Amino acid sequence: MPRKPPLHRPHGWTPAKRVRRDRLDREYGTQRWRKLAAAVIARDQGICHLCGRPGADTAHHLIEKRRGGTDDPANLRAVHRGCHNRAHGRRR
Repeated sequence: MPRKPPLHRPHGWTPAKRVRRDRLDREYGTQRWRKLAAAVIARDQGICHLCGRPGADTAHHLIEKRRGGTDDPANLRAVHRGCHNRAHGRRR
């Protein structure tokens, strides 16, 4: 049976630390969030709230959940992913 070759790890190498996602971040991959984001995009006719161009593909909280905002559609706007990442400094 073939053996797996040893991995080369230079002196002083340590594995990268895993970034733990908090409870709020885990909710964004759910079916509920995708349906809600799709409804917001349809409501806003696909126009990005941040740049004003068509083609929005995600939703943005006006008041972040971390700061007490909710997933209420009145607190959400359609945005492009790139615009959203620029607005938040590529947090994720």
